[in-house]
Amino acid sequence: MSLNSHQQELRYAYVRGGPGAIISGGVWFAAALTAMYSSISDGFFLLFFAGMFIFPVSKLALKLVFQRGPESKSNPGSLICLETVFPMVGGLFAAWLLLPYRPEFVFSVSAIAVGTRYFGFRTAYGDWTYWVFGAVLCMIGLSSIALAIPSSSLVPFIVAIVEIVFGTCFILADRMEAISKDEIG
Repeated sequence: MSLNSHQQELRYAYVRGGPGAIISGGVWFAAALTAMYSSISDGFFLLFFAGMFIFPVSKLALKLVFQRGPESKSNPGSLICLETVFPMVGGLFAAWLLLPYRPEFVFSVSAIAVGTRYFGFRTAYGDWTYWVFGAVLCMIGLSSIALAIPSSSLVPFIVAIVEIVFGTCFILADRMEAISKDEIG
């Protein structure tokens, strides 16, 4: 199987990653609400622990909503996606370390951590849009730190919106690809 075939298989199996991004956006939205109405610390813990369920919930959505089966066990793109988890967790750990000292930057550093994870998805899915997606999330985090945006709940709301918009675009791209294949073949 060629690299392009592996990427195509992953794009199909995961609907280009759209459902996962939308579910992640929902987690960020819940974290933003928690940070706004409870505390930054509670919002971050919700983001971290609910974030552990993004992949299983997206797999369930892929099966139930999109009727997609898993990718082949030999597809190396799956490993690329898995390998990007560990640096992201390192970034989230760094964000956690900021809680007692600079809580206003916790979600900014978390956005950078999640954004950097998406860069590897470019290779896994063969879709350069993931570079844009990752860069947008990183820029949200970096600019909020550089501009010292005081509202710590603003960053997770923005990240949630960006994740949901990109996720929706990925799903639409998947649908458009399916329609064009139906028209051709």
